[in-house]
Amino acid sequence: MKRIVLVNPPYSFWSPEKNYLRPFIGTLPSLGLLSLAGVLREKGYFVKIVESASLGLSFLQTQEKTLQEEPDYVGLTCTTASVENAFQIAKGLKENHPNLSIIVGGPHITALPEESFRRCRSLDYGVIGEGERAFPELLEALENRGDVKKISSAVFREGGEIFVNPRRKFIENLDRLPFPAYDLLAFFPGRYKPPFLNYLRGPAASFASSRGCPQSCVFCDRSVFGNRYRYFSEGYLAELIVFLRRTYKIRHLIFTDDQFAASKVRLVRFCEKMLTQNLKIRWNCDARADSLDEETLRLMKRAGCWMISYGVESGSQEILDGLEKGIRLEQVETTVRLTREAGIRAKGLFMIGLPGETEESIRRTGDFLLSLDLDDMNLAKFTPFPGSPLYEKIHELGSFEENWEKMDCMNTVFVPHGMTAEQLERLFLEFYKHHYTRPRTLWNFASMVWKSPDSWRRFLLNAGSFVRFARKNRRIVERS
Repeated sequence: MKRIVLVNPPYSFWSPEKNYLRPFIGTLPSLGLLSLAGVLREKGYFVKIVESASLGLSFLQTQEKTLQEEPDYVGLTCTTASVENAFQIAKGLKENHPNLSIIVGGPHITALPEESFRRCRSLDYGVIGEGERAFPELLEALENRGDVKKISSAVFREGGEIFVNPRRKFIENLDRLPFPAYDLLAFFPGRYKPPFLNYLRGPAASFASSRGCPQSCVFCDRSVFGNRYRYFSEGYLAELIVFLRRTYKIRHLIFTDDQFAASKVRLVRFCEKMLTQNLKIRWNCDARADSLDEETLRLMKRAGCWMISYGVESGSQEILDGLEKGIRLEQVETTVRLTREAGIRAKGLFMIGLPGETEESIRRTGDFLLSLDLDDMNLAKFTPFPGSPLYEKIHELGSFEENWEKMDCMNTVFVPHGMTAEQLERLFLEFYKHHYTRPRTLWNFASMVWKSPDSWRRFLLNAGSFVRFARKNRRIVERS
């Protein structure tokens, strides 16, 4: 039986100076690897997963855990934030076992296959797009001396050149896929937690219930799953929830879909299934503010929805229009209010340093945040990711440091025309300061920590690093 080890490399932001963030950002596993592992196991392969990103493993630990399984193949998944670390792991594995076949996939490889293979000579093969069909076919070709040139979505080297085969069609019936191989995760579910304050009680698990986003936001990378919306049926989801509850005592489910509410018909059927089968589990999701109404929100609440994260991005309508967001600020205000009235927590997702941004537009976003009745918020530093439409013309819109290791939404790699990196950093910290010093925010924070046993344990265990983080940022703001 052929042995395969699938590895999720650590992200670039897990550096010593930023380790204070680890307990608060969350440690959910790679769902792509879990799905692929389930498929490969059905095909008769012996599969192991090394989830180094979630477990905080070092490069050496990752290599040791991988090699101790004596694999015939190693599969690495690569986001832009982890690709340099994946390269380092691949190089280390090759130095120990030169004949080991290393196969890569994921959003970064899909967006930039040739450049990735040029940068890392330790990569043997790759898969672009969805991997559940292409990866097993590639393995079969490699084992039976087949022609890799005939495998759709495969990336390979030949005679010093890099070849990328045409993409295969998307998987139409997602219900035919097995459940994610949660059982292959070491220490599941205890070591895999959502972001701090993003759930009430654990254990928790995550799942992507759909693929593809029908929207046209120019900052999003849709290279892997495309624009066509496909989803698992409500029957599949109900069976998965029953399985997670019975097997792992899961109390909370995080849906990681780009747009959980893209189809109202599907959303309503799912909620009704949750109610008719009495599937008592809390869940979170992401949604657009123009995709939900009062009736649907109240149904979601009855079906166990605990929090909805809305991609607000900016408080400037001009900036939103430039992003082709297709949404009005008035819609955000209305939907956030209706969400809170339905008894569901509302979280806002914002970005700073977008193309066309000015200090005035950023302050407008800060004012808009304070005007909304949000329970929580997240602020990211705009990063032009490969595969997004903006990436293709980003150098026309400002200065861009294309350093993959820094492209994690936590570093300032893009500065729009007319602004400076120092200015963006100061405004970023002020943004957080204004939000987290509000009495309402502090009360909400304290209330959540008190209500959630998992939250107050995590906070107490990591209070020291949180205080150091706050003091460090206060000093930066004071110097600005």
